[in-house]
Amino acid sequence: MTHSWLVVTAVARTERAPRRADIEGLRAVAVLAVLAHHAGLPVTGGYVGVDVFFVISGYLITGLLVTELWSTGRIGWGAFVGRRIRRLLPAALLVLVVTAVVSALIVPGLRRREIATDIAGSAGYVVNWVLARRGVDYLASDSQPSPVQHYWSLAVEEQFYVVWPVLLMLLAFVVRRLGRGQHSGGPSRGLVFGVLALPVAASFGWSVHLARTSPAEGYFVTTTRAWELGVGALLAVALAGRERPALAPRCSAAWGWAALGVLLVVVLSLPEGLAWPGAWALLVTLPTAALLWIGWLGPTRGPVAVLGTAPMLWVGALSYSLYLWHWPFVVLGDAVAVRFDLDFPVVAPLLLTLASVVPAWLSWRFVETPIHHGSWLRSRPRAVLAAGLAASAVTALAALPLLHVSTPFRDRPAMGDRPPLAQLGAAAVHPGDDAAPVDSVEWVVPDPLRSGEDRPAADVDHCQVDDKSTTAVACVFGEAGSGTTIALVGDSKAMQWLPALEEAAAARGWRIVTFGKSLCTFAEGATEVGGTAYPACDRWNAEVTRALEAERPDLVVTSGSARVAWAEGDRVAGRERLVEGYAARWRQLVSAGTPVVVVGDSPRSPDDLDVCAALHPDRLSRCAFDRDAAIGGSGLPVQREAAQQVERGVTFVDLTPWLCPGRQCPVVVGHVTVHRPGDHVTATYARTLGPVLGEAVAAAFGEAAPPPVPLTFGLRQP
Repeated sequence: MTHSWLVVTAVARTERAPRRADIEGLRAVAVLAVLAHHAGLPVTGGYVGVDVFFVISGYLITGLLVTELWSTGRIGWGAFVGRRIRRLLPAALLVLVVTAVVSALIVPGLRRREIATDIAGSAGYVVNWVLARRGVDYLASDSQPSPVQHYWSLAVEEQFYVVWPVLLMLLAFVVRRLGRGQHSGGPSRGLVFGVLALPVAASFGWSVHLARTSPAEGYFVTTTRAWELGVGALLAVALAGRERPALAPRCSAAWGWAALGVLLVVVLSLPEGLAWPGAWALLVTLPTAALLWIGWLGPTRGPVAVLGTAPMLWVGALSYSLYLWHWPFVVLGDAVAVRFDLDFPVVAPLLLTLASVVPAWLSWRFVETPIHHGSWLRSRPRAVLAAGLAASAVTALAALPLLHVSTPFRDRPAMGDRPPLAQLGAAAVHPGDDAAPVDSVEWVVPDPLRSGEDRPAADVDHCQVDDKSTTAVACVFGEAGSGTTIALVGDSKAMQWLPALEEAAAARGWRIVTFGKSLCTFAEGATEVGGTAYPACDRWNAEVTRALEAERPDLVVTSGSARVAWAEGDRVAGRERLVEGYAARWRQLVSAGTPVVVVGDSPRSPDDLDVCAALHPDRLSRCAFDRDAAIGGSGLPVQREAAQQVERGVTFVDLTPWLCPGRQCPVVVGHVTVHRPGDHVTATYARTLGPVLGEAVAAAFGEAAPPPVPLTFGLRQP
């Protein structure tokens, strides 16, 4: 998928704030851009609408707060939060409840649990941190998105609404204590601007840093987005309380057209693959701030007049509801098509987006507007706060039914006990046979719907460090007191073979030491992830190399999913550099007296096999995928080429014949589920490969002759 799955949240207009038509029209521009992008239209930068709304939000909210502060010397935090609750909460919680109900009816397997987590996080306005921790990359993910992932931006704004007024209140308190206040005891404009500029600058610097080092996390977290709200906030501090000019400058309309032009160029033609937000977001935040300033100057011609037209005002007023409803329509509409095997046309996202206008208007008319402008609630901020907290808690509880995963599969025979693992999975494979995928099985382990939970101990025990860590964490498995040590090194595609090595270690008395890091290629040279440099991986590589020199294992087993190294976006050069980096790393180990076993990357599996199995439990062959294409999309070809360049000491093992015993890669082999979501092999199936991988490692040691089965040593093709 090429969409960046996000949403724009509308900014609360308070009862006391004057309505500016140009701001409403600016909302409409951003809203329409994101709608077009999500509807599948060729609007590559439509997702930047969220950045536009952050600037608008910071501007309006801060203008309200500092005006109150300078008028009274204080800020009514309870009343302020109550207004935000009345404006934002009712429609947001309504969409969450409806999404929970629909998801419970149509979404199968563990996807339900992920949606439940997202709904709970959205109800508590922390879903952006949930998504950051999960490592979802909206700009490059090929996994099925959650129908409430768009709530991340609402979470960012709500966190801003809580913290920002507190910061201003603390500033006012300090000023009063020091006796330096003005405007009824409030701090001066310059002091407020200077104090607020500090966290804005810090947030911008952190945003630039994370865009380079951890773009998936940097996209979601509040600390990288606060500066965008801060741009609008600083503009508000500069303008609040000043008299608007009686006549706008003659060139203001031209400035406005220039700013709007830059904004539209970014929306229409922003290059794909940029690490966002980072410094690139200045291309959006600065023109937005310029348009807000020009609108404040009050020209009656130019973009201000266009933004204030009736259609733009209508779309802008409806923007919050539109963006709450449209994304669940797109995602759950696709889920309905999959569940009922419907052939949706290519324009389905556009049609679903248009259809979402109906519930959006209804919720705006009968939920948002009455509650937002209701006089009874307006005069009872404490009751609103209590009701908002209670409603959020009840909405989170609405996700509970999604935690129950019903399954059509059995995990043991109807009669008798389950056979021993040595007779299952890979034991049923005869390499070289072109076996057709099975359609149904009497029983299977693990349950295909829950295969995502069947992980190696390195995952469960947190031995595999995350993408930010540079520490070479070592974990010991197998026979701890053995005199023979095997080091398993690499990313999660290397760690997936730990269960196979553990089976072999139990039989042969080996000690296993793991060094694992998410998304990190164990090779020399600069690494990359998601099209950007990965310096944390480079530092981890250096640490692991030093650890191996100190540990001096008898043999290293490694693998990985990478297909290119870092070459500044040049994929051809990146592939060549990865081949060279692999070969150099392996030669280094061999020169130190440590032989290397390279386990070829497993064929790249679709991320929705669990969903497919849930929908077709009696026709599992529909979920099988083409072996050759899956190999081509994996890291195996580049590993094979690198191994060909190393003269001695490196054994290349291709387990594809046991994972895909035929032209198609099946879901189940020998009563064992082969793949789990995220393009990995299940721990149970990897365990059944223990004898095969154990023989390969033993042969590399020289402890035994190669087994009679046709292992692909010597770089033979599957």
